[in-house]
Amino acid sequence: MQIRALLRTTTFRLSALYGLIFALGLVALLGLVYLQSAVYLTRRVDGILTTEAAGLSRSPPSALEQRIAEALSLDGAKNNVFALFNPRGTRLAGNLTAMPAGLRPGGPPIEIGPTASFAAPARLIARRLSFGEVLVVGRDVNQLQEMRGILASALIGSGTAVIAVGLAFGVALSARPLRRLRVLQRACDEIAGGDLTRRLPTSRRHDELDMFAATVNYTMGEVERLMREVKTATDTIAHDLRTPLTRARAQLYRLEQSGDVTPLDIARVTAELDTVLERFRALMRISELEAAGRRAGFAPTDLARLAADVCDLYQPLAEANGVEFRCPEARSIVVAADPKLLFEAVSNLVDNAIKFTAKGGAVTLRLDDDAARPGIVVEDTGPGIPQAEKAAVLQRFYRGERDRMVPGSGLGLSIVAAIVRLHRFELELADADPGLKAVIICRPAAVTY
Repeated sequence: MQIRALLRTTTFRLSALYGLIFALGLVALLGLVYLQSAVYLTRRVDGILTTEAAGLSRSPPSALEQRIAEALSLDGAKNNVFALFNPRGTRLAGNLTAMPAGLRPGGPPIEIGPTASFAAPARLIARRLSFGEVLVVGRDVNQLQEMRGILASALIGSGTAVIAVGLAFGVALSARPLRRLRVLQRACDEIAGGDLTRRLPTSRRHDELDMFAATVNYTMGEVERLMREVKTATDTIAHDLRTPLTRARAQLYRLEQSGDVTPLDIARVTAELDTVLERFRALMRISELEAAGRRAGFAPTDLARLAADVCDLYQPLAEANGVEFRCPEARSIVVAADPKLLFEAVSNLVDNAIKFTAKGGAVTLRLDDDAARPGIVVEDTGPGIPQAEKAAVLQRFYRGERDRMVPGSGLGLSIVAAIVRLHRFELELADADPGLKAVIICRPAAVTY
């Protein structure tokens, strides 16, 4: 696995970022603890030195050297520094041989390292006495420096550890998604190589990669379906359009040979060519719908009003065919749809139902106002569709054996299916015992009452 690819993953970058933020927060917290502790301990030492210097400075000049000697004798001069210098800097008493550089009477405290006279780091202050001498008071700060070192080590060590652990977890967390991504890439390569049946693998984690894979799989399913329909349509066009074109050519050839042309002969040739043109117009209509460019025309559409308009349009055709056309009244159901396209889909279903229903039969157009599955139902008493052909009839140009003698292009239900897909509705074909029951089911989220 390439380290560069691993470092470019979002998981690693987020892990590193969160680890860095956590490390900075921890360093800031420990830094605050360090500063507060160091300042507190230093001020405490400075307070003690100031108190001791004030007490010694109140001693008489004749007794000051004696008091310094007594103070040093209490701890053997191991923990404290007491020294007295004359105005010229010469030591008069105490365990400090010389005035340290940088130490000024009345100035701020300073820290010095171990010396020959005091074998430990010390913090010192100097005060000028009323008779001109300089009093130096100090204390061993070895523990204070050790405490500072411990806090500083904890500060640096914890920050380094957090960053290292964050990077390690970033690498560990990024390795599995990167391996999965390699698998997805190989699957995409196979799809790009022409295997449209290949799908991206998913896991049980249902994470963002699985969501992406599911989206791609749905897209590939649609691409496979469209490619299959294109192949089927190409084969069917070559088969179905050959017949009218062959008849038109034969008629033209006969007219050419006879030399006697009547209007009826021209009408026959024109009818064959109109059949071809009608099928091409239907194909172009399906292509337009599948381009999904009509969603801008969506608006609140009353299904009851739409069904009534379809009834008004097809009632005369049903009467002419001797078919009873039933349109029961329904309460208003409003969906988000393109009213013209939905009207076209329902019209195609009604037209097919009337066409395939024998004289004396009945066709019913009604609404299903189920709140969970509202829809439009077209039911007839015709021969119906065999169970094995219900999926095939939605393909372009498909016509069952029983439909060969009925005029049509085999594209009506394909147009209905394309309109339903554009609306993200569902189309169900069921048995009506006898006849066919076609239902356009609307999406519940798109429905208001």
